[in-house]
Amino acid sequence: MHGVVPLNVQGDGWNSMVSYGFEGAIIVEMKAPLLFGYVALMVGCTGPSLSKSTDVRWAHGLHLDVDGRTRNYSLFEPTVGDAQGLMVVLHGGGDSVERMISEMAVEAMAEENGLIVAVPAGVDNGWNDEDLPGGEFADDVGFIDALVGTIATAHPELPASHMFAHGFSNGGGMATRLACESTRIRGVGVVGNYYVPGPEGCPRPVGHPVPGWFGAGLDDELVEVGSVRETVPSYAEDLTDCSSSGSLQPVDVPDAPSDVVCKEMSDCDAVQLCEYADRGHEMLPGSFSAAWRFLSEAVNATVE
Repeated sequence: MHGVVPLNVQGDGWNSMVSYGFEGAIIVEMKAPLLFGYVALMVGCTGPSLSKSTDVRWAHGLHLDVDGRTRNYSLFEPTVGDAQGLMVVLHGGGDSVERMISEMAVEAMAEENGLIVAVPAGVDNGWNDEDLPGGEFADDVGFIDALVGTIATAHPELPASHMFAHGFSNGGGMATRLACESTRIRGVGVVGNYYVPGPEGCPRPVGHPVPGWFGAGLDDELVEVGSVRETVPSYAEDLTDCSSSGSLQPVDVPDAPSDVVCKEMSDCDAVQLCEYADRGHEMLPGSFSAAWRFLSEAVNATVE
């Protein structure tokens, strides 16, 4: 696992951010090739209470039995029209569903775009993003696929091509594992992490290209932007129909702030990396909406 409790949080657009702090030691985990270290951060200010959302469109305390475990999640459902997509949001290691919902504040954006948002809880607040399931290691891929299947059954109008996962840190690592192993997830957003194939490689059972959107803070000392850049070609080769021969080049992204530079490989528009100036290992502002925009357009292009 390689997650961290975020120090800054995103809202429903590129420029929306709410800052908060909290007291005490926070255990964070840093991803490196074949090595995961633990770092303790101390934050000295006190932040707001993070009680469960009172928005009536959120249902909390939902559960699903998978692989001998009872798994919990919260669900946001838009109130107008048919659902146009699903985003499964994966918290960082040591984080919680309640904090993730408070951080994102995506209700307005999700309502406007007809998005169902599911926020599941990892076992002991973490995700099994690298080990074969069994014993103490949860089958998180199986859980997420079962969760998506449950939501799809309740919403038959939901397009199968618009079921995405979006994760931060340890949750971002879980998102890349879903890209390789899920039978349901058709695109992933990854913040504060990078792509590494799972223990059994990258079989891609979904049978379609799986576009990827990556967000990286230029000041992230836990997951350096260079690591993300280096692995984008591997993601493109393993998860899309692109080769890994191209190089990252800046691209124009409408409405992106001036301090965010987005890049794509010169021969592939199915993977995008957006680099945020003056940001560290944190839930990057606007990453949820940016990932949804990119992924939905990318899968639409493959359908066309």
